[in-house]
Amino acid sequence: MTLYKQNFSIIISYLFILLIPSAVVRFGHLSASFFLITTIVDCLGAAWLLYLNQRTQANAIEQRPFPLKPIIIWGLCGIVLVLVIQILAGFIEQNILHITAKSLNTISLMTMMQQQPFLILTTTIAAPIMEEITFRKAVFGGLASRLNLILAAVISSLLFAFLHQDGHLLIYTAIGLFLCWLYRKTGSIFTTIISHAGMNLIVTLLYLNR
Repeated sequence: MTLYKQNFSIIISYLFILLIPSAVVRFGHLSASFFLITTIVDCLGAAWLLYLNQRTQANAIEQRPFPLKPIIIWGLCGIVLVLVIQILAGFIEQNILHITAKSLNTISLMTMMQQQPFLILTTTIAAPIMEEITFRKAVFGGLASRLNLILAAVISSLLFAFLHQDGHLLIYTAIGLFLCWLYRKTGSIFTTIISHAGMNLIVTLLYLNR
C-alpha cells in the first residue's frame, strides 16, 4: 500500500468514527446512551488508528525519529508549552479580536462529564490519539512530502481548528502549528500524543474542579 493510500485510510477511518455514534443513536433510538456510545466508539477508534499507524511506512517527517527517552521528555515538555500557547492565543482572541473566552461546546462537554465521568476517556486519551494520527501524521505528514512544510502545517492546523467548531479558530490553529513543529522536531507522533493528551487532561481537571 502506498503512503498516499495509507494516509487516506487513516483520514477516512477517522471521519467514519466521528459519524458512528450519531448514526447508532439515530437509527437505534438510543439517544439516552449517546455519550456512552461515543466513548466506546472513540476508544475503539483510537485503537484502530494506532493499529493503522503501526502498519504505515514512515513518512517524510519520520525518517529520523528520536529515541524513546527524548520522545517522552519532549512530550512532557510539550504539555507546558502547548498550554502557554493556548493562553497566549486566548489572550489575543479576547483583547485584540474581542472573541469571548467561553466555549459552548467545551462547557457542554464538561457539564456532561460531571454527570458521566467515563467521558474523560474520550477527551484525554481517545481524542488526542485520533487527532494526532489524523491531523499531524496523515494530513501534515502526508502533505510534507508534496508541499512546503509551513504550508502543510497551516493546512493541517486549520483543518484541526475547523473540525472543533468551537469558535476559537486562532487557539486551535496555534495549538496545531505547535504540534506540527513538535512532530517535525522529534519525528514521532507519540511525542505529540503525549503533549495533546496531557494538555487535555489538565484543562479537563481544571474545569471539573472549578
